[in-house]
Amino acid sequence: MTGISRRDRLRFRISRLYQQARAHLPELGLSGLVTVAEALVILQDELRQRVVDALLAVLPHPLLALPLALLVPALTGLGVHAARRERKPAPQPLFGHLPFPDRVEPLIGREDKLREVVDRARESGIVAVRGATGTGTSALAVHCAWELAAEARKQRYADVRGPDRQHPETPLSVAQRVLRTLDRPPGSIQEPEDAAPVVIEALTGTGRVLLLDNVSTWSQVAWLPPRVPGAHIVVAGEAAGDVPRHLQPVELGPLTSEAGQELLAAHIGDRRIDRDRQALRPLADACLGSPAEIVRIGRWLARNPNVPLRTLVDDLDRLPIDEKLSFVLRLSIEQLGPTAKQLFILLAGLPIAEVDHQAAAALAGLPSAREAIDELAERGLVEKVRMSRVRVTGAFRDTGAAATTQEAGAWRRLVEYFADQADAFAARLPDDDARTWFAAEDRVLLQVLAPEPPARRTSRALGRIADAVEAWFTLEQRHEDRLRAAALLARAARSLGDDHVQATAELRQSAILLTLGDPGEARRHFDQAAALRVRVESWPAELHLGHATILLATGDGFSAVESALIRYGQALAGGDLVGHSLRLINVAALLMRRAQLLGRDDAQRLYADARALLFEALDMAGRGGDAHAQAHAHELLAQAHWHLDRPFDADQHWGEAERMYGETADEIGRARCHVHQAIALLAEPDAHPGEAAGVAAEPDPRPRKTAEPDPHPGKGTEPDPYPGKAAEPDPRLGKAAELLAAAEPRLPPAGLTTALAYLHLARLHPRQAAAHRAAGLAALAPWDGIAEPQQVTEIRARLTALKH
Repeated sequence: MTGISRRDRLRFRISRLYQQARAHLPELGLSGLVTVAEALVILQDELRQRVVDALLAVLPHPLLALPLALLVPALTGLGVHAARRERKPAPQPLFGHLPFPDRVEPLIGREDKLREVVDRARESGIVAVRGATGTGTSALAVHCAWELAAEARKQRYADVRGPDRQHPETPLSVAQRVLRTLDRPPGSIQEPEDAAPVVIEALTGTGRVLLLDNVSTWSQVAWLPPRVPGAHIVVAGEAAGDVPRHLQPVELGPLTSEAGQELLAAHIGDRRIDRDRQALRPLADACLGSPAEIVRIGRWLARNPNVPLRTLVDDLDRLPIDEKLSFVLRLSIEQLGPTAKQLFILLAGLPIAEVDHQAAAALAGLPSAREAIDELAERGLVEKVRMSRVRVTGAFRDTGAAATTQEAGAWRRLVEYFADQADAFAARLPDDDARTWFAAEDRVLLQVLAPEPPARRTSRALGRIADAVEAWFTLEQRHEDRLRAAALLARAARSLGDDHVQATAELRQSAILLTLGDPGEARRHFDQAAALRVRVESWPAELHLGHATILLATGDGFSAVESALIRYGQALAGGDLVGHSLRLINVAALLMRRAQLLGRDDAQRLYADARALLFEALDMAGRGGDAHAQAHAHELLAQAHWHLDRPFDADQHWGEAERMYGETADEIGRARCHVHQAIALLAEPDAHPGEAAGVAAEPDPRPRKTAEPDPHPGKGTEPDPYPGKAAEPDPRLGKAAELLAAAEPRLPPAGLTTALAYLHLARLHPRQAAAHRAAGLAALAPWDGIAEPQQVTEIRARLTALKH
């Protein structure tokens, strides 16, 4: 069991206090010669003198000033402390991705395996290196990659390990990480298999080599293409499970005894080897052929030149087999300095597998942890992994340290650090440096939200982290991750008794579920949010907007929707341009839904009124700087113009909406536009092919930067454009088929627009009609057992009537 003595703990605290004081010297001026204590004394003395002099001039009796001599220093100190806590730290600078890993030298005992791996990669284009932890799979794969492509510009490296110690990364997460490594948007895929064509497109003919390191299971990489012309893919790791058919892994076992002795001698590197060469064999054999363990013992002996090899052999001989490998670990920990030892204990007890250097410093309460991390890495206790990150070596996480070091204060410091950094970088999205930071930290942030029960007094910091990842995942269109983050925040807030944060998280889940086409679950989370705000008068504006959204998604209760939108407008601040633009967009959507149930003349008047409101909303969203609200206003304007028999204007607005959705990386919005354009192409020239627009914006409980549309119901009342076989091919059908094919993989699995897309795909492709019919009905399944709008009823009837 790893512990830290009282003496070492005291030394650590003194060292930390000194480092903190030294870190603040530049802030104090006078060339850093004034200490923290002296600065506080000067500040307190000057403030005390000024305040006392002022009060003496007005107080009736001089004796009343005596308590000030005691109160002013205390109040001044508290003020300085509060000011420092309120000061927001600047985001840490980013240094980008590290270069491709260097080759580990010497590579002893693996020369034949290296040649086999390189030959197989050149023959088939993809090769896998499999072996247990510590057998050197990564070192061999890196050597292979350098053999295949020696130029840095042709090397791409992805470490697919995640921050969760208990569970490996999912195949989808691995695929997204690979796409990001290849400079492709990760949010463009919904399933890992969708990444294969993107990888082929990015690598074909480039001469690049892509190395996926530390693969835990074959399922993580089963989606990889079997071959990429003009490029190579190398996979390395333990890779448990069934091997994909297109992969034949090269297996790595333990080193031979002779190779182990040679590797050990290379790392010891002094005259002790010549004096006692016979001791090398038992030392190497004690490591069971593991290169990592042999290197660890060699480095420890190199740092301790006065320890004879035979002494270490004798110590190991007296130990049981299961304690031999941990013996050098204990020796290494005992030799650590107090700061490095405390940091190691804190890292080993974290629920997060890896953090960056600044996070490690925040955990220990230090201005910088670089020296301590270097000391730990030198002893093989931690690994320096991608970018400037540190990870406790897997074999050492069960040392018993975690049981004695779950310090709530250390964890709170870490949570506050991540909240400050996430806040700062979220404000800078979509800048490249902010994208780089979130790409490295988003899984860590989810892990910070996950511990159960959460640490006390962290609910607001957890809320800030959840707000930041919501902005990031929305930008990347990773809706499942948005839902996971909101669910974790709701659970943490419920445990901590913070109703405000919990209501925010529940409302966010409701909005995301509407985007994903599940109004039933969305209603459940909305009801939970509303229950935390008992009085309707106390609801924030976002809750009223969410209420309107839910009502319109689950029925045609237009009066209730109108009432909710009125309350939403009343709750908005007068200068909230984006909020008022959302209100107008929603009112326009409501008018278009009502028009669907009326005759032509009355419907035309409502469409014209909606068109006027949408132009006003478009202007307000532009002045408010919300590109997403502008995009949705254009989308609804296109439908309004189509209903008003102005197809040219409709095409212009659809094009503008698609462009702006592309700029905001909203693939679902672009897909909706494609579906509606396809339906317009398939409609008769004198038909009115639209259902009402649906709700225009989803609620967002954060301070509003962007507003997202709800899943748009689309169009479904148009007459059937396929009455019989045409005498000549209609070019509209080909264009419509292209638009629907482009939209289908980007749409959510459920929702009205998805059902519409499958309805028309079934009509365009009769041979696949049965599959499209089933997918369309499945997209409407969330309305089973709950109230549904007339649109849903009509589209369900059309899908059911299809021949299959």
